[in-house]
Amino acid sequence: MNNLKRFLIKFFFHTPRIIFINFYRMILRKRIFHLQRLPVDRPAILAVNHVTGADPIILLASIRKKIIFLADNKCFETRITDFFFRTMANSMPVFKQQFSRNIKTFKELFNIFKSPKNRNGNVFLGIFPEGRLNKNISLSEFFKGTAYLSYKMKLPIIPVYMSNLFKGPIKKEWFLKRPVLEGLVTIFINAFKRIHIFIGEPIEPLAENIFYDMKSIADRNRYKNTIDKINTALASEFEKLESEAKSIVAKLTSEKSSYISAGESEDEDGVFKVNDLASDSE
Repeated sequence: MNNLKRFLIKFFFHTPRIIFINFYRMILRKRIFHLQRLPVDRPAILAVNHVTGADPIILLASIRKKIIFLADNKCFETRITDFFFRTMANSMPVFKQQFSRNIKTFKELFNIFKSPKNRNGNVFLGIFPEGRLNKNISLSEFFKGTAYLSYKMKLPIIPVYMSNLFKGPIKKEWFLKRPVLEGLVTIFINAFKRIHIFIGEPIEPLAENIFYDMKSIADRNRYKNTIDKINTALASEFEKLESEAKSIVAKLTSEKSSYISAGESEDEDGVFKVNDLASDSE
């Protein structure tokens, strides 16, 4: 009876997201660069720039893996927002002020990633290292939580940079203070955008140039230095992805102008090809 109850709970909890994500995947226009950098046989942490409330939905529809996201606890304060972020965005709450309340979340995460069925890369952990929505042109300073979890869980960090998204009316406070409204609006409009997703080089927490031996880890300062090194490597990789994104956009714009001036049209997908490093999906 208990097994049946658990099955029914999981079924009704996950079914709305599965239906919606698969529908959204069919209409979403996206181009993924360096898809081969995603591990296929092990779990990992996806560190993602946070532009809109639609970011988790876009990634779930773009990357055919189970992704569990961490989100600010303020996103779970009402029944509507709790349903949206837990059920549709597959997110778990993180408390920035009351850190002791994160114990439950972290225990659940560790159990999920220790599970034998998830050790072969069936699940990723999605984190927004900026710690908040950032609708500005440049990236914000990264919090160290991503580096900390990579260190503790012994998982590689895969930087993911998303660009060419509709950000919404970024100067309207009433819009930004309503996460569900912001999320729904950006989910809808970004379905009609051509979104670029750039996958960065993996950052290994156990690499010799980042990780110290066990004797050194016992030193508190060494531990802090380790986290700092991982975080610095993450920021550096994001700078590369941001630069690549700007370069690609400039090249696309130039090629589009050339096609138009030559009287030629776009390809059947409405895309001007740049190189073979990108995976196109509709």
